[in-house]
Amino acid sequence: MNSRAKAVALALLFSSVSARAINDNAGTAGGAFLKIGQGSARAMALGQSYVALAEGSDALTWNPAGLGVTQQKEFAYSYLRYVQNLDTPLYMAYAQPLGRTVWGGNVAYLSANGFDVRDANGVPLPNDSVQVHDGFGTIGVARSFWYEKVFLGGAVRAIHEDNAGSIHDTIVGDAGVLLKPNNVLSLGFAAQNFGSKRANVAEITRAGAGFRLGDFVLIGTEISKAQDTGVHVGIGVEFQVPEEYLEIGQLAFRVGWFNADNLGQSYSSELQTLSLDHSSGLSFGFGLFTSEAFGYGLGLDYAFVPFGALGTVDQISMKIKF
Repeated sequence: MNSRAKAVALALLFSSVSARAINDNAGTAGGAFLKIGQGSARAMALGQSYVALAEGSDALTWNPAGLGVTQQKEFAYSYLRYVQNLDTPLYMAYAQPLGRTVWGGNVAYLSANGFDVRDANGVPLPNDSVQVHDGFGTIGVARSFWYEKVFLGGAVRAIHEDNAGSIHDTIVGDAGVLLKPNNVLSLGFAAQNFGSKRANVAEITRAGAGFRLGDFVLIGTEISKAQDTGVHVGIGVEFQVPEEYLEIGQLAFRVGWFNADNLGQSYSSELQTLSLDHSSGLSFGFGLFTSEAFGYGLGLDYAFVPFGALGTVDQISMKIKF
């Protein structure tokens, strides 16, 4: 299998396990690693239904308009452990408010060695030389209008992709809008990765809504479509524990669902005990935040996603506000 074929195989894996139905264009676009949910454990736990809820430095990978919601300077770090020994040892983001305008940036790196590679008959091939080294860096800006009811944002992203020696460097743009007409409803729309050929990176269009039910329940919904996959539908619910039960911060529990292909059965005893061994499309997580850490705001988010026979995905995100 030559380098190009290996790269296609890797793209097919990314596409098939990122909760999009496979269609005739699967594996025809580069940058598939951008769709695995790097950078926000909260978004992943909510079934990747985050375009209308995006805020702060997290917004740079979902909807750049959400960057404008930032009220304080933020620094974030996230670690994602994915399937097939893929992980992102580096994801960092920063947001800097300047009045009604907020600037931000992020950088991410993904790597894997010894990937599972097979020939056209499904026979495993020697894989010691199969390495993945992908990454991206983003600079974005957003601004609020009409008394913080409308947020507009844009970003430029540089993408580096090295899948088994098949190397591509691409620069693309993002644009987004966030509408918050009241304290109950939020609407989000984003167009991502435009300005390049599909062979380099697939464009993604996202649209969704968020609903706040009282003080303790938040619902997010999203429909998205990438050029090389089917339609992705997601919904997530966040339950906020009343603050009177906690002395130093906030605690939230999250659950989400997205339309994933059947990825088979896991033989993990832990997942079998939880009746999640056949799960392909559920996500879970929690979040902690305190504003009383030596004068700083500190946040910790965790997401857990079963992926059937492929294993499980974990992501942990940490954020400091100052």
